Amino acid sequence: MITKSWSALAERALPRIAALGAAIALAAAYAFFASSDPREALAAFFVGPFSSLYSFYSLLESSAPLLACALGACIAFRAGAFNLGGEGQASVGTLAAGLAGGALGGMAGLPPFVGTAVAILAAAAAGSALALLSAIAERRTGAQVMLTSFLLAQAATIAVDWAVGGPLRDPLSNLLAMPAIAPSLRLSLLAPPSPLNLAFPISLVLAVCAVFFTKGSRTGSEIRLLGKNPEFARAIGLSPRLGAWAMGLSGALAGVAGSFLVLGQAGRTIVGMTSGVGWNGLAVALIAGSDGLGALPAALFFAWLDSGSRQASILADLSPDAGSVLKAVALFLITAKLVGPDPRPRMGRGKSGSKAEAGS
Repeated sequence: MITKSWSALAERALPRIAALGAAIALAAAYAFFASSDPREALAAFFVGPFSSLYSFYSLLESSAPLLACALGACIAFRAGAFNLGGEGQASVGTLAAGLAGGALGGMAGLPPFVGTAVAILAAAAAGSALALLSAIAERRTGAQVMLTSFLLAQAATIAVDWAVGGPLRDPLSNLLAMPAIAPSLRLSLLAPPSPLNLAFPISLVLAVCAVFFTKGSRTGSEIRLLGKNPEFARAIGLSPRLGAWAMGLSGALAGVAGSFLVLGQAGRTIVGMTSGVGWNGLAVALIAGSDGLGALPAALFFAWLDSGSRQASILADLSPDAGSVLKAVALFLITAKLVGPDPRPRMGRGKSGSKAEAGS
């Protein structure tokens, strides 16, 4: 039984590892041919993120919101719901965290960790509420979650940017941002002066909880069954609200990712601060195969590409967009299954089917 489990795990992981390896090889080729100093560009891209503890801790810090968004996307995918609204759900999370943190910062006698927890929960509630609108629309009108989540996210992002840069803007700051949150309410630094804070260990705890929920709980098993075979799930009497629960959890995790951005190094809500974290989290979930266990290495891989491309653009003349291009290549190789044919036999295909295919 254990051997079969490891074989199945290796079967799922090998194509993704091959795709990531191909992306790394392309990164090396790109750095070699696109830079006037290939040696410096390669060193900056591959070694730069690990050249110092500060750089490595910065990489870990940037992976935390990616991981939270990816976990949310994984849960939605498991339920058969394509939540394309992670960017907007993270955006409303930044607004909720900024409002909650600003309101609680002036309360005397409030323990700092309570204020931080309330700000994170407020962000989770905001992201969950936005995601649930799509689930409700699907139940009431039949509108597809994939479409409504995207449209609602776009509208929410525009609304948040307007509010932060308009009526909620800090008049004492030159930034398009809300007033700064009290330092006592921000996530504690783990290795100053690096930006690594409690967001990273919190994201690890969330990953463990997400894996246990989807694979070790009854509700998680029912959600996976709903995603694999919705007709059978309805036939055995599973509640149609399970899909809404999955969407709510997905949006909540995206909102938490937004709170990590606000309560971290920035210390305030800034216009456009999500910077594609929802879309990158979606890509991380696809590379991980909608598996929470695979989301962590995929998030670290994406964070490494971002950090490496930034360092190579500073220390060499490599384009800062190289990381985005390489992430797209890795995603394409996996989703298009260009790393090789699927070795698993298809359901219902017998020997006669194989012979017929061979004869054709």
